[in-house]
Amino acid sequence: MTPPPPASAEVTVRPCFGHTPPAPGLRAFVERYWWSEGGAGALPRLLPGTGAELWVHWAGGVALRAPDTTGAPTPLPGAHLVCLRRTAWRLDRHGGTGGFMAVRFRAGALRHLVPVGLDELADRVVDAEDLWGAAGRRLVDRVRTATGAADRIAALDGFLTGLLAEHRRPEAWLDAAVGRVYRRPAGLRIDRLAETAGVGERRLQRAFPAAVGAGPKEFQRLARFQRLARHLLREDRRDYLPAALAAGYYDQSHFVREFRRLTGERPGDVLGRGLSHFYYRPLPDGGQAGPLPTRKELP
Repeated sequence: MTPPPPASAEVTVRPCFGHTPPAPGLRAFVERYWWSEGGAGALPRLLPGTGAELWVHWAGGVALRAPDTTGAPTPLPGAHLVCLRRTAWRLDRHGGTGGFMAVRFRAGALRHLVPVGLDELADRVVDAEDLWGAAGRRLVDRVRTATGAADRIAALDGFLTGLLAEHRRPEAWLDAAVGRVYRRPAGLRIDRLAETAGVGERRLQRAFPAAVGAGPKEFQRLARFQRLARHLLREDRRDYLPAALAAGYYDQSHFVREFRRLTGERPGDVLGRGLSHFYYRPLPDGGQAGPLPTRKELP
């Protein structure tokens, strides 16, 4: 018989996850909805990157621990938005067993759903009620009183559809430019990007911070790091050098310096720990892939 763990040992209970695409009219802006329920133990770190997500909790909660302090973590609002990050964040659970829905936005899409520039939201956790007022408060109430995933998803569909009608912005060239940097950051020249977009380089430089939270060159560096980190974590690999070279890093020391600059740690201290739920394999633009549940299959 296997002896029980010592009383002081931390027991990790894995949460249950689900995924689904949003309503068809939102798929150009939202990559997926995903949710987590139950579980215990430490949450994985949120590494630096360009990604934006909205979390809405119906049970428990999450607290943010500053990376450079040992003080008590700060509890986050019941619904909060996380945007572009230049540092790694540590998250803790609080308030008992957790349950939340999350919206994963496509690169550059969040600008069509918020009343302010993304340069005002970068490196912050933003309360949904502070950003969207009564609509953000109603979303929290509906998610908390919902009877299941289908009802919560309907609440998100309605909320985001309303935001899109109110805040959708022009400049399709900017969406295309952001998408190109995000999908193929390795070796991309910003002056060539402006030429392809049909605008001057100065206009491109001015437009990027409000659209994504950083200038085009910094966005490119963060996107390269994020895409490589996601690949390495998803594949659970420590032999990172071939992938780093393919991603556009000059050599091993270049990647190690960049990794330490952004996370404060060496690659070997972070990689090889298995898949984090922040790094799911992307869904295609048209909807779901593989065994992910369809909207009709949701409880």
